[in-house]
Order: sequence, then structure tokens, then C-alpha cells
Amino acid sequence: MKKAKRVYSESFKEKAVSLSYQRENIKELADELGVQVQRIYKWRATARKQVNLKSITNSKLQEELPEVKRLKKELKNAQLELEILKKAVHIFSKSDGKSFNL
Repeated sequence: MKKAKRVYSESFKEKAVSLSYQRENIKELADELGVQVQRIYKWRATARKQVNLKSITNSKLQEELPEVKRLKKELKNAQLELEILKKAVHIFSKSDGKSFNL
């Protein structure tokens, strides 16, 4: 007969990881929580990866921020030029070929 797979909530995992850093003996903690020691180590590794990923993402965002600002400015200028051209086409199409007195 197979054992049913236990599913642990994220908050349980976070608390277990936090406690594992506070305690000296992780085996005792695992016994208290009713989980395998290896599982706690896996949760710790996952937590470290998530922290590293967040820090990498934040640093990349900081590096790309000036480029994003420049591109937004270029887009705004291009949209303005397009709007001006649309208005010009509209004005010239209304004239039905009549000449303008400039």
C-alpha cells in the first residue's frame, strides 16, 4: 500500500526554513515537525534560489531603467509625429485638390 503524499503549505515551509536557521539541530526540528530532514534542506535551497533570483532581477531592472526611459521618450515622440501626420492628411484630403493660398 502506497503512502499518501503530503502537501505542505507555503507558510509552513517558510516557518520551517526560518526555524531551521535558528536551531542548531535540524534533525530534531524535522522530528518535531513530522517531516524528513532532506525535505527541510530542499526547502532551504529553494528559498535561497528565490532570494537570489529576486536580487538578480532587481539589479537587472536597475541597469535597464535608463534604456526603458529612453525608449518611452522615443515612443512618445513617434506617436506625436504620427498624430501630426494624420492631421495633415486629414486637412489635405478635405481640400479636394483646391489650392491653398499660403
